[in-house]
Amino acid sequence: MSRLPGFSPQFDSIQQFITTLTHVVWEQKDIGQLADFYATPVVFITPEKQLTELSQFMRHTLEAMYSFPQRSVLTEDILCTESTAGEYYAAQRTVASIRHQGEGFFGAPTGKSVWVRTWADRICADGAIRQEWLLQDRAAILAQLGLDVREFALSLENVRTQLGLENSAAEVLDARWAGGPEGDDVEGPIAGVIERYLNMWAGGNSGTVPGLYHPAATLYAPGHCVGTGEAEISALLAGYRASFADSETQLHHLIVRKDAHEPVRISLRWSLLTWHDGYGKFGAPTRKPISITGISQLELRDGLIIREYLGVDELAIWSQIVSN
Repeated sequence: MSRLPGFSPQFDSIQQFITTLTHVVWEQKDIGQLADFYATPVVFITPEKQLTELSQFMRHTLEAMYSFPQRSVLTEDILCTESTAGEYYAAQRTVASIRHQGEGFFGAPTGKSVWVRTWADRICADGAIRQEWLLQDRAAILAQLGLDVREFALSLENVRTQLGLENSAAEVLDARWAGGPEGDDVEGPIAGVIERYLNMWAGGNSGTVPGLYHPAATLYAPGHCVGTGEAEISALLAGYRASFADSETQLHHLIVRKDAHEPVRISLRWSLLTWHDGYGKFGAPTRKPISITGISQLELRDGLIIREYLGVDELAIWSQIVSN
């Protein structure tokens, strides 16, 4: 009998289910097997769109594979929780080496190899994925291809205008990122870390919050950027805080793992509905409402963040800024 009720007997854990999906689809390129892992219908959400048909998801997957046919996908972590009703919530983080060899979303093929990190939060039940929130560091792809993220967003907006396509309002994008089951309840020092982290994004701070990061902390930031130590991390985050008005960060799901022989690991899916009203990382202020949707995964040492993997799609932010 399967040790994972409702799933194929070949899977001993939800982690094995997710890593098998990743390997079969992205490395073996067996798109047809998506139907073996995803329910019908499925709700598939990115910072910019929502899909409800598996066929739409398959088409986007095929397009990505055509542009980047050579890829090696490495799963860095999968944080899981299980409800009493047999529903699993899995937060996966991967880093992939992909080679730009086909025409597609990112333009004419360059032959360049790039590294890109992806976050996927999934609700799994009765042997399949029911809902997925997917976030990719597309700014990292653009940077390594030698493209400017703002100019690329402008070119996308020009195409949308020519096609007569309407952009979703920031409020709609923000609302889509919400949902899913209630996350873990925490109290004590870890609850304090989570509260300070969310306030760091919302509270108008110039950068980091004192007492949040370990002195030797490393931040893996959007755009293929890395900062080590509080000064570098603060510099990377300050550009966000300068660009956007004070607003409340909404926490949509939380996982806290305290596994043996591992650091305390935290995964947060969150969003910030704000305004582009300052000079900072995102250029001259436009006063537009902006939805920032994120997945952050943190590792703690001595009650402080020692590693952070910040999932924010900066192309999605720029697309809202330059939209007509």
